Amino acid sequence: MYGYLQTKMKSREVEEYYYWDEQGIARSKTIVKREIPYSIFVLALAGKYDQTAMNYYKAHPELLSIDSKYLLSCAYALSGNQAAFTNLLPAAFSGEISKRAFGGSFYSPVRDEALALYVLMEVAPDNPQVGIMSRHLSEKLKNERWLSTQDRSFAFLALGKVAKRAQQSNVTAKVMVNGKEVGSFTGTDLVIAQGIADQSINIQAAGTGNLYYFWEQEGIPADGSYKQEDSYLKVRKTFYDRFGQPINGTSFKQNDLVVVKISLQALDYKTSVENVAVTDILPAGLEIENPRIGSIPELSWIKDAAGYDYLDVRDDRITFFTTATGTTKNYYYVVRAVSKGLFHMGPVSADAMYNGEYHSYWGAGKVVVK
Repeated sequence: MYGYLQTKMKSREVEEYYYWDEQGIARSKTIVKREIPYSIFVLALAGKYDQTAMNYYKAHPELLSIDSKYLLSCAYALSGNQAAFTNLLPAAFSGEISKRAFGGSFYSPVRDEALALYVLMEVAPDNPQVGIMSRHLSEKLKNERWLSTQDRSFAFLALGKVAKRAQQSNVTAKVMVNGKEVGSFTGTDLVIAQGIADQSINIQAAGTGNLYYFWEQEGIPADGSYKQEDSYLKVRKTFYDRFGQPINGTSFKQNDLVVVKISLQALDYKTSVENVAVTDILPAGLEIENPRIGSIPELSWIKDAAGYDYLDVRDDRITFFTTATGTTKNYYYVVRAVSKGLFHMGPVSADAMYNGEYHSYWGAGKVVVK
């Protein structure tokens, strides 16, 4: 029987699925067509449970895309099997971002998360994932230039459920910092822009309903420290001598010619992240010798230099404006060690100019010029 089902699956009910993983690497796998888990959920919604199909895919989760896992787990919740719902439900909608399809179920990153949020709102509206998924989906709707009918329809249904539930809430809250009230939530979005980092923060909620809050902070620490992190983008810096040999550490001799390699990669669900500014601020002991490596004969060993949209060169920094993709792009420029001493070197940074959540900071330290 299993062999028959396997043959049937291969010939009629599966498709090749193309997606990006958490590192932005393109991958593919064979999955059951998404119409099948969707049909299982719709039947369960009508009180008709296809237990044979549900149990088969429960035993073969490798055949399911991430949105299909939400559909199947919520079908089990509707059937009253909470244990199966809990075991099958992904911990978060992440790690698998589909490439947009132009036929079949017309799956896409927006459609997938919208459908997952919709079914989750149907069976578990108080699930902690709802707030994060709602925020992600609303951001995708604002940032995506072109949306399909599937994108718009499922997003409207999902966020409509969230909005309807929010209308039934009368929750209020006070934001306290060091025992002092700095803001109150009464139903409309509350944004607190003042600096309250590293202080005692407490949120006092009252009433009924769900309250979601998100924390972001930015600024320049007084002690010069910074948080080294990759948020949807990954940027790295490496030093080489003029002959292509890696330089270990950050110690140079006066008048050394140093090749700086900056590598950029997108770790996001999209195929690309446009309008990324990659900035490298130089320590005081180094000066930009030449940002265009093609004019230096000794640098013919560089074969993988990527193109950029625009280049901004100043006395103390260089900025490449480009598009980040899942494939690593490398950028090169040349500096010269001009002044002896010990100098502080800031991190190389990559920031999406129109979405601050997409950023990467790495590689600060000290530079010695002997």
